[in-house]
Amino acid sequence: MEVMSGRWRISLETRGRNSPMTSTCLKSQVVDLKAEGYWEELMDTTRPDIKVKDWFAARPDCGSKYQLCVQLLSSAHAPLGTFQPDPATIQQKSDAKWREVSHTFSNYPPGVRYIWFQHGGVDTHYWAGWYGPRVTNSSITIGPPAALTPPNPHPQNPDW
Repeated sequence: MEVMSGRWRISLETRGRNSPMTSTCLKSQVVDLKAEGYWEELMDTTRPDIKVKDWFAARPDCGSKYQLCVQLLSSAHAPLGTFQPDPATIQQKSDAKWREVSHTFSNYPPGVRYIWFQHGGVDTHYWAGWYGPRVTNSSITIGPPAALTPPNPHPQNPDW
């Protein structure tokens, strides 16, 4: 089952009990770089660093499994780079603290036109209802390659 919510596509992958209430829930979004102001020559010549970041946590009363996949896509939506860490399992009765996951794409091939971002998960007890991981503050930041970033002339004062 898939549902659209703003720019996010939400999909439920039923496993086990054939009930959508005990399914893996994944949210995905495709970012069109040209529509966001990043022209083809910039992406192909400068190839700015692309940093992706996400935050996730479990509920304190139920364990969960979190997953993330980010792909750099060509104009034909063919993958040109992928970041997909191993799923993170948080045990029941955990501290429920927020955890950050991030990755910087550098030196990727020319031709990147879209970024596909997908995250979500499932609770480890398959309780009826939504008890899987909480996700928040997802971001994609595009900036100059680290090699082109000038050093700070005032290292003792990073705000200068």
